Amino acid sequence: MLPNTLQNLLESFSQNKDRPDGSPYVSLSFSAECQIAEQTEYSLKEIELQALEHNIVPERYCRNQTSLSNRDQRKLLQAHVAIIGLGGLGGTVMEILARIGVGKLTLIDGDCFDESNLNRQILSSPANLGRAKANIAGERVNDINPAVETFPVATFFSAENGKQLLQDVHLVMDCLDTISDRFVVEAICRTLSLPMVSAAIGGSSGQAAVILPGDPGLKQIYGTPHTARTKGIEATIGTLPFTATYMAAVECAEAVTILLGKPAELQNKLFLADVSDHTAELVDFS
Repeated sequence: MLPNTLQNLLESFSQNKDRPDGSPYVSLSFSAECQIAEQTEYSLKEIELQALEHNIVPERYCRNQTSLSNRDQRKLLQAHVAIIGLGGLGGTVMEILARIGVGKLTLIDGDCFDESNLNRQILSSPANLGRAKANIAGERVNDINPAVETFPVATFFSAENGKQLLQDVHLVMDCLDTISDRFVVEAICRTLSLPMVSAAIGGSSGQAAVILPGDPGLKQIYGTPHTARTKGIEATIGTLPFTATYMAAVECAEAVTILLGKPAELQNKLFLADVSDHTAELVDFS
């Protein structure tokens, strides 16, 4: 049961509203959340979880409905996702997951921003050049959704630190640009029985796949770690900004599906797309 003080505050600050289609809901504004946090010992995340438990919708999530139920929104707020690589793909993945309400994000990248990132990486700006991508990512999440907990890790993911970094997460987002490193992530995910959503981009094209524990995984795409090339095609042909955004959206759609306990559409499949001519293909490995 809710402590009486918090329950009373939620009820007093909530408002009856209508969605654009006229359906009613009970809303809690962000300013109300902040006032409740000031008057109690509860964090914004705890306040949102308690509100949703009592069918009071934090206003920032009202347009997630009716695609997501209050129960779904609570699941996302209770989820912990690790994003490995915070460049063109990873920065936009972070932005989407923070906005949809994934409650805890571990943000891993040992790189710093340089001018070549400015064409496609949502977290890059002239003011951020030379700064650690992980730290900028943490600041950005706090700016757009302070209820989301962040754990910025300004070091590169490796076989040595990977198991510790992923120990408490529910899902891993592979947003790397190096194929050999993808195999390292996959190996640790297997050890920890973690699902992994993997994507790659280059030019105007991209690919995405879901790898669950026990799946053949990356070898179906790249061959073995010993025979696969080290770098992806991005190293040769670069990447356009709309490609990064497009494939990040595909990754996040699969992430939300998995976090809500639904069957992953891209398990044992490879989604291939070229944004320049709006073509897509789904390769079914099974």
